[in-house]
Amino acid sequence: MESLLLALGGCALGIAAGWKALDWLKALGAERLQMWHPIELDLRAVAAMLALSLATAVLFGLAPALRASGVDIRAVLVEGGRGVAGARRRWSRDALVAGEIALSLVLLVSAGLLLRTLQFLNGLNPGFDTRGVLSAEVSLQDARYRTAAAVNLLYTRSLSRIRAIPGVRSAAAALTLPYERPLNDGFRTLDGDDTKGHGVEVVYCTPDYFETLRIPLRRGRSFHDIDGPDSPPVAIASESFARKYFSRSGGLGGHFRMEGGTREIVGIVGDVQQHSGLGDFGPLSVEPTLYIPAAQTSDGFLQVIHVWFSPKWVIRTSGNAAAVEAQVQAAVAAIDPLLPVASFRTVDDLRGRITLEQRYRATLFSIIAALALLLAALSVAGLISQSVTRRTHELGVRMALGATVRQAIVVMMRPGLILAGIGVGAGCVLSRLAARYLEHLLWGVRPADPATFAATALLLLAAALIASLVPALRILHIDPAQTLREE
Repeated sequence: MESLLLALGGCALGIAAGWKALDWLKALGAERLQMWHPIELDLRAVAAMLALSLATAVLFGLAPALRASGVDIRAVLVEGGRGVAGARRRWSRDALVAGEIALSLVLLVSAGLLLRTLQFLNGLNPGFDTRGVLSAEVSLQDARYRTAAAVNLLYTRSLSRIRAIPGVRSAAAALTLPYERPLNDGFRTLDGDDTKGHGVEVVYCTPDYFETLRIPLRRGRSFHDIDGPDSPPVAIASESFARKYFSRSGGLGGHFRMEGGTREIVGIVGDVQQHSGLGDFGPLSVEPTLYIPAAQTSDGFLQVIHVWFSPKWVIRTSGNAAAVEAQVQAAVAAIDPLLPVASFRTVDDLRGRITLEQRYRATLFSIIAALALLLAALSVAGLISQSVTRRTHELGVRMALGATVRQAIVVMMRPGLILAGIGVGAGCVLSRLAARYLEHLLWGVRPADPATFAATALLLLAAALIASLVPALRILHIDPAQTLREE
């Protein structure tokens, strides 16, 4: 009955906490979490969890009750309640504690692997200078911007005003920015390693794009204002593109065919991190990329891609990037009052949107693993506390006969540490098996990462050590002389 009441109380607290978490998620906003469905508490899930919790409480509360019903009352009276329980009475309790420790390690390892993945992604070299960069997104799916001439006139006039804003060092426009998913288009090399058709990431941009983001120019030249619709079509390739398709010539001066025309590669720039659309390479990766001048795009090309992509103005400032948002909005409105800026984002915002799913998983697993670690520590502490209470008389006699307090504490801590060692050993095996199911969520870290396994195992052993030591220190209050007088 007591276990059932405790289960009911725990369920009530759990439902209240879940409701509070739901309110927090709603306040955070579905747009920020990139969720396309309402955030609601499913009553069916609540009912199922409630039934499962109550069934578990009844099952695990009934087992010790049945065992207690078979106790020999005469033997208990003879022992005076001071005897030590035999191994048969302890094995089920010890097995549950060891199993809880093992499962806690599985969750800790899973959380550790996901945290290592997030650390790896955040530590990737972006390939450009991220400081003081602001992007402004505008939708050009508009009848007034159905021609390349109209789009490029907008870019020229708006960028001229934006560069005049105090604190703005440089500005440019592009179809997509680093950390975003670029356009994927087909091309065919004419004098590269092979002439087969391939897919490649394509970004159109204005001449100051590489200077604004400070993407390093490795060889050749950047775009100039002379690269217009009447000049020979050109392109700039990333280093990964040059290595993959022009490994022998280096890429500079190479030619390829795209959109029915031939372009010459006039420059090679460094690689940047992107959210690739060419395969399952992870949330961030370096992919072969071609940059083409915005002034050399065709009307039909822009009409198609602006349905799926909203181009961006990218602004580098000398101070706080967010401080110039209102002035950038005013500069665009001065050119076209009917063209609002859809959103402003910093580079950190762009990267955060790409790694949102990884941060969510890492946070969720970390919270669950922390709760499991707490429960495992409480189980060990409860086990040692019960043992100290049961063996208080025995310990007093031992100390009266010459045993030291240190020896008594070690004796009482030993069962908790042994169970922790068994649980950690079993947990390592289970964690290795469970990590296989997380393999598709991991980037930059192996499922059997030794550092993660070692760190989480040591953390769990440290928690078990503390949980065993705290109740064992109650031995300090035992008076051996009082114990002998009672004897």
